[in-house]
Amino acid sequence: MNCSFLFVVLFLFHLAPRLSAQTNAPATTNAPAPAAPAMKVTSETAPLIEATRETLTKWVETKQLISKEKSEWASGKDILEDRVRLAEAETATVRDKLKEISVAVAEAQKKRDELAAQTDKLKATSEKSKAMVIAAEKKLRPLLPQLPEPLREKLKPIIARFPEDSEKSIASLAERLQNVLGILDQASAFNSTVASVKELRTFPDGTRAEVTTVYLGLSQAYYTNREGTLAGIGHPRPDGWVWKPDNTNGKKILLAVHYLEGKEKGTTFIDLPVKIQ
Repeated sequence: MNCSFLFVVLFLFHLAPRLSAQTNAPATTNAPAPAAPAMKVTSETAPLIEATRETLTKWVETKQLISKEKSEWASGKDILEDRVRLAEAETATVRDKLKEISVAVAEAQKKRDELAAQTDKLKATSEKSKAMVIAAEKKLRPLLPQLPEPLREKLKPIIARFPEDSEKSIASLAERLQNVLGILDQASAFNSTVASVKELRTFPDGTRAEVTTVYLGLSQAYYTNREGTLAGIGHPRPDGWVWKPDNTNGKKILLAVHYLEGKEKGTTFIDLPVKIQ
């Protein structure tokens, strides 16, 4: 298109002198038109022609540059539009991710608050349980010497772990609670039965003999030898059990032992002294 325009311009440039000559010539009828004289390049027209050519050349170059810039701009515009669309898609993806992260953070914060509340609750429960265990230990400690000897022997491993000072104990709360419950369970079971055990007992005169001791729970006990000639009654004191000889009731105690061992059948009433504290 630019070249065609240039040819038109050049054609008009060369044709102009001829048109001017024809316009200025007188009109004749039926006379053949004389041939247009060739344009002569003189010292006056040469600079004008050269300047015109340079102007046309620059104009053509300018048009070509503009066309090139438009083409490059169209191509660059497409690339930029593709990049914008890609950036918008990435922005939408990031926005969706941010929403998901926001929801996840909110859920995590909710869980954290719930766990903190549970932790505070468990801590309060632990402190309350610790106070209860300490109180139970303080009540049980002075009662340990008052337990019957067979029961104390059975509880020996637990008693060995029992703290001397509950406030300074470094044992875990679970272990201490297990010790308290173990003593209470065994003591309750012993207190609900009549136990008969064989023991070696030292008497006031220094002699030792095997006796059978019958424990009525945790508060009363009787002992006798095989003949019923050496007998006695026992009951707990703060510092341990106290045994008092009572040979006069030896036969009655021996009869009670026989019933417990199944050597006597049936039922009967046996009158034995009881100390009530």
